[in-house]
Amino acid sequence: MPAQVPYVATTANSLNLFLSTSKAAFLQDAKDGGDKAARWTVVMGNEAGDLDSIASAIGYAWIQSEVHKTPAVPLIQVERADLALRAENLHALKLAGLSESNEELLTLTEISEFAPFPAYKFGLVDHNRLAERYQVDNPHATVTAIIDHHQDEEQHTEASPRIITACGSCASHVSALCPRELPEELATLLLAAIVIDTDGFKPDGKATQLDRDAANHIAVKSTLARYLPPLSALAPIDFKIPDVLYGSQAIIELTQTLSDKKLDVSHLSAYDLIRRDYKEYTHPLAWVTGSPSIKAGLSTVPLGLKDWADDGRLEDAAVKWMEQRGLTILGVLTTFHEAKSNILGKSTKGKHRREMAWIILAGPQIASAQIEGLSTDVLASRLWAGLEKDSEIQAERSKKLGLEKGGKLPPQAKAMVYKQGNAHATRKAIAPLVKSILEVE
Repeated sequence: MPAQVPYVATTANSLNLFLSTSKAAFLQDAKDGGDKAARWTVVMGNEAGDLDSIASAIGYAWIQSEVHKTPAVPLIQVERADLALRAENLHALKLAGLSESNEELLTLTEISEFAPFPAYKFGLVDHNRLAERYQVDNPHATVTAIIDHHQDEEQHTEASPRIITACGSCASHVSALCPRELPEELATLLLAAIVIDTDGFKPDGKATQLDRDAANHIAVKSTLARYLPPLSALAPIDFKIPDVLYGSQAIIELTQTLSDKKLDVSHLSAYDLIRRDYKEYTHPLAWVTGSPSIKAGLSTVPLGLKDWADDGRLEDAAVKWMEQRGLTILGVLTTFHEAKSNILGKSTKGKHRREMAWIILAGPQIASAQIEGLSTDVLASRLWAGLEKDSEIQAERSKKLGLEKGGKLPPQAKAMVYKQGNAHATRKAIAPLVKSILEVE
């Protein structure tokens, strides 16, 4: 653990109050114009808006503002209406003392009126490349800090701190930076993010020693502290030995509740499922004359395709979302357990499976580059070949959904569905693979 930063409590040491006051002050400065908003550091998680991104953004903004006395505000990169798509987030935010409406949070909805973006200093958590939307007509846009656990895209090397190290949860990196004294609501939110990303510190799972140490550091400050073992028991332990947090009933119950809420998406439409857990990328095509760029999106859906994607529902929702976002490529990555029956005929959880459904549209990005030989056929040939030869994801063509034969896709569109032989390969593995396939000459 790093040396702890001294923290002197202020009147804004309540998480709820910090979020409300920072949001109101930032928006007022943005509306007033001039250089007022320039004093702010806007801290953002990635656009998927998962609990790790939200907790990490809130946590690091609080550290900057309350510990280092640098005005900072967390920005949640989803529209306000989309907050309702993640029940696990709502539960964790409620545990952290936020209101039912989450009005304390700054979302994309509240900043939509500002163009260009009113601030130019950014702190990135749970991702490490600043999105183009924040740089348009904003020449002084600067990433001042990066805290992440994904693959390093080698951008913004001037950021300080610039922490990009693999671990189960980005919230663990943020927790390690927290002072010994912090609001119990913030400690609870960070702990919840670490718990859901590490499956409750499951042995031989995603949790690293960094995750365990960080959780031990903040758990005793959380609202769960009274239900956990004594502080003396929460010392760093050998990585291969389950620690006391893993065996704690309070952690077991929190893990189960968050997991159940995360997986309960049966009430969502296909369109909701595609945008619920979504990330977007811009890929320059160096192998095409002029190196044009295209946009690609990756959605993760915790349901098998057969449960929601038939009868044209996937195609209709995907095309709607792709046209709205200006995408050329959309990958829908499913993760689920096959249902099976035991000897008594009762349904039980079966084997973990993953699938991929890919759609390529001949939208404006391709149309403007057709004179250079770029087409959906060329892109499809390149993408399918790259996916199929990758030994990590082990993609196998599936005949489950004949997306191109269903008549639901626009002319020239291409599509493919794969079964993934490696059910452990998540979007963290597929995103850099797609980047390599599309960008490398």
